[in-house]
Amino acid sequence: MDNFLLQAIVNELEPLLAGHRLGKTVQLNTTDVALDFRLRDGRWLVASTDPSRLALYLTARQPKRLSDEPRTDTAFVALVKKYLSGARLTAIEKLGYDRVVSFHLEAEDEADKIYNRKLIVSLTGRGANILLIESNRVLARLRESVSSPTVKEGSVSQDPALAYARATDTENYIEPPPPADKLDPFQCSAAQLYGLMADADGGLATAAHKHFIGFTESYARELAFRAKQTDAELALRQLLVDLFEANPVPTVYSSPSLEELQREIGREEFHLTLSPIELRHLFALPPTSFSTVNEAADACFSLLDDRRRFLAQKQKLISQLAARLKKQRTLATNLERERAGFAKGEQHQRWGELLLANLHQTEKTDAGFAVTDFYDEAQPTITIPAADKANAQEAAEHYFKLARKSKTGLATINVRLPEAQKEIVSLENQLARLAEIVRAEELKQLIETVGSPAAPQQQKPKTQPGKKPKEEKIAGVRRYRSSDGYEILVGRTDRDNDHLTMRVAKSYDLWFHAADYPGSHVVLRNPQRREVPQRAILEAAQLAAKFSSARTNAKVAVNFCEKKFVTKPKGFNVGQVRLASFKTVMVEPAEAGERIL
Repeated sequence: MDNFLLQAIVNELEPLLAGHRLGKTVQLNTTDVALDFRLRDGRWLVASTDPSRLALYLTARQPKRLSDEPRTDTAFVALVKKYLSGARLTAIEKLGYDRVVSFHLEAEDEADKIYNRKLIVSLTGRGANILLIESNRVLARLRESVSSPTVKEGSVSQDPALAYARATDTENYIEPPPPADKLDPFQCSAAQLYGLMADADGGLATAAHKHFIGFTESYARELAFRAKQTDAELALRQLLVDLFEANPVPTVYSSPSLEELQREIGREEFHLTLSPIELRHLFALPPTSFSTVNEAADACFSLLDDRRRFLAQKQKLISQLAARLKKQRTLATNLERERAGFAKGEQHQRWGELLLANLHQTEKTDAGFAVTDFYDEAQPTITIPAADKANAQEAAEHYFKLARKSKTGLATINVRLPEAQKEIVSLENQLARLAEIVRAEELKQLIETVGSPAAPQQQKPKTQPGKKPKEEKIAGVRRYRSSDGYEILVGRTDRDNDHLTMRVAKSYDLWFHAADYPGSHVVLRNPQRREVPQRAILEAAQLAAKFSSARTNAKVAVNFCEKKFVTKPKGFNVGQVRLASFKTVMVEPAEAGERIL
């Protein structure tokens, strides 16, 4: 989502959302959130911080259609509910030169005290994030592990989203200047414009994309296209008027048409451009007009989401069929190799019979047993390999056994090999058909034929209606809940530590212990195998420091790692372990989190 498109969307959102109160918040995945501002038409505000599809727009689709697993129990949603439940949206502001939008909200506590908080949606590339801020304090981050890109201000590096949020808390807020390496197109004189064109190898399009704030390649090409019909300075002024002063002309340019793309969602030829204005340089592409920018964005991102799901499902099915094909080809190869080995069955049967027939007259040589071949009219003497057997009787039994095995094996192979070859042909045909499928209904039909590519879901434990599942009881531990909702277990004695670490903790749980001091083993449970927020890690480390012999120190070093790196070699005392890899954090000893047992 480019800067100009985001500005047009914010311009539409302001009158639509101002004065509305925040209802439900749903986390669609690790990067996307849907917010319900209780609009009469039921539309939700979607914000995506996925670097591959940055977006902010209103949609008529419900969360269940936006995501396969919409969740309301994540740490971020819990904190938004805690600090913004029922909050009223007072204003929406956008940082002029960057893709950062601030939603100003008034929240009330139980004592009717009003708090001014902001939800900052930063769509700045790989550092994109959503922050919940009160004054200079960050209350929550959607993407805990992401460090936002920084800009230089003097000698200090700042997160542009945080800097913007903090600056707007002051009464005399003045929008910060744009980056030093970019030029405001409104302030660009004719002399500067023609100078940039002269210096750029690619002419006006290259100069605009490189030097003008907000000018993506699409807008740069649009400027160059318009400049061919008039002079460059006039073309720039007209383009800026269309972008910031004229009424929007929301348009989706596509190749092929939008209707064809919706019908054939998986076709290889797929070009989609969303713009708040008319893009004349895309005259060759079929345009689809919309009444509002948000409707155009909803149509565009809905199509992209449907295509992403289609391609992901198709790739899963391809992988599934390819794995089955590889397995069947390997099976066929092995069966053919075994059949070649069993082809000597008749020879082994004959050797066994000749050994028995010559049992009292055979002679063993270095090469094997010399016998008379009664099956040949000339009855020549032949040598049968001894097969490491001491006498002819044992060798005969050995060859009879091989003959029986060959006979049974050939019967089985003669049944299994044609079946495997038939399955190979079927899978090859299905893969060839799958490669040509571009319609969702055709893919659905094929999935119903060959089976769903999705992994089988684990059955949930059955519980009686109206009854909560029994809470797991673990002897010898103290139980806490972190601010982000993660369960933390603290061992009491050395034996309890052993049981907690080696029996209770799972591979992806986090394990903590005070460095160089005796103390409790602490386990932060992570059953979903998700990235654990830094706050939960610090709280678990504080508990490890608190329940150690270093509890009176001002600061304590605490080692932590995933449980899979914790081992107990033979001969170690009770409570002793070895860490294959770990990190260390300095914390103040404290009984952090909420005690639950």
